[in-house]
Amino acid sequence: MERQYISVFALNKYIKAKMNQDVSLQNVYIKGEISNYRPHPSGHLYFTLKDENSRVSAIMFASAARKMSFQIENGMQVFIHASVSVYEASGQYQLYVQTIQQDGIGNLYLQYEALKRKLEKEGLFDLKYKQSIRSFPKGIAVLSAKQGAAVQDIVRTIHLRFPFAKVIVFPIPVQGKNAYLQIIETLKQVDTLGFDTIILARGGGSIEDLWNFNEEDLARCVFACQTPIITGIGHETDFTICDFVSDYRSATPTAAAVKATPDQKELRVYQENLQRQLLYKMKHRLDVQRQYLSRLQQSYYLNNPEVIYSHEFLRLTKLQDKLSYQFKVFDMRVYQQLASYQTELKNQIDLKLQAYEHQLHQHITTLDALSPLKVLQRGYTLIQKEKTMIKKSKDLKSGDIIDIQFQDGHQKAEIK
Repeated sequence: MERQYISVFALNKYIKAKMNQDVSLQNVYIKGEISNYRPHPSGHLYFTLKDENSRVSAIMFASAARKMSFQIENGMQVFIHASVSVYEASGQYQLYVQTIQQDGIGNLYLQYEALKRKLEKEGLFDLKYKQSIRSFPKGIAVLSAKQGAAVQDIVRTIHLRFPFAKVIVFPIPVQGKNAYLQIIETLKQVDTLGFDTIILARGGGSIEDLWNFNEEDLARCVFACQTPIITGIGHETDFTICDFVSDYRSATPTAAAVKATPDQKELRVYQENLQRQLLYKMKHRLDVQRQYLSRLQQSYYLNNPEVIYSHEFLRLTKLQDKLSYQFKVFDMRVYQQLASYQTELKNQIDLKLQAYEHQLHQHITTLDALSPLKVLQRGYTLIQKEKTMIKKSKDLKSGDIIDIQFQDGHQKAEIK
């Protein structure tokens, strides 16, 4: 029987197909240490995953690598979710990584990123909430470990740079379970004491050591403080949640002390420079004014001041003539207008008087027609009893004395 020989490529392809059909190899959860890490310009990540007994090649494509929230490094312990297959060109099997989590600090880092996104979305990191650091503080409160190197560096730096500031250290626990609760209590009390600046600091350490400064309650307390807060936590590469919500984040505790104070040596040099500039500007100003005074002394107008006044006198005379003319024109117009008003007013008064006179005659004629004297002229009489007009016969009785008014006089009569 004749043997059939296959190519190396066909063999690798066959093995790859077999491995791809194995469901168990498509979802592999494995842990190990990163080594031989080689990021590619395309965004793909190449590395070796190893333990104390073995190693395996791995690749993470750029599409999955972009979703990572941290940078992997050699020596990092990780948890990996991957599939296993064969790279046909080399015949080497390798891991095709889908996700990576850090072993040990992985969960803490995920919590850190989640809280960071949450507070950033709420606006606690916005620059508009950052308070300015006072340039010349009178009092600085330092919250740090009592015997730590960080607090010693801070106090020494402040005294060297700006010895005029009063520095008070408030000891706090900077690591350990629930240490952040005591930090919050101390911070709230210090915030009410009237300090110009608060420095919250501790030396470097692992993410576990710094974790109290990633607690949400402490971050919100820092954000709520009315006193400007400078954080100097860990090393230059360490960033905590408190750094993002504080008013200023310094890379180290010493850098925090530098930010909180001006340098007296620099101030002295600055003052000397200002003094020299002031003397120079004063001298320059005096020279300029002397030159200006010299020009004024030689000025034609200053030596002949009557020229200035003569022009002004001429201008004033013209203005007076113009004003006088305007008044004359105005007086003539006003006189003519007043005469017109006077004539019109007299005509209106005459018309009103004629109307009132005619109306008066009408009232007199009406009153005369209604006068009792007119009635007497027609032969009628008026009878009164005790000055009361008698209108009806029943108003009189026998023996009453009445007064009868005729047209030409009065007569007394007695009723029978």
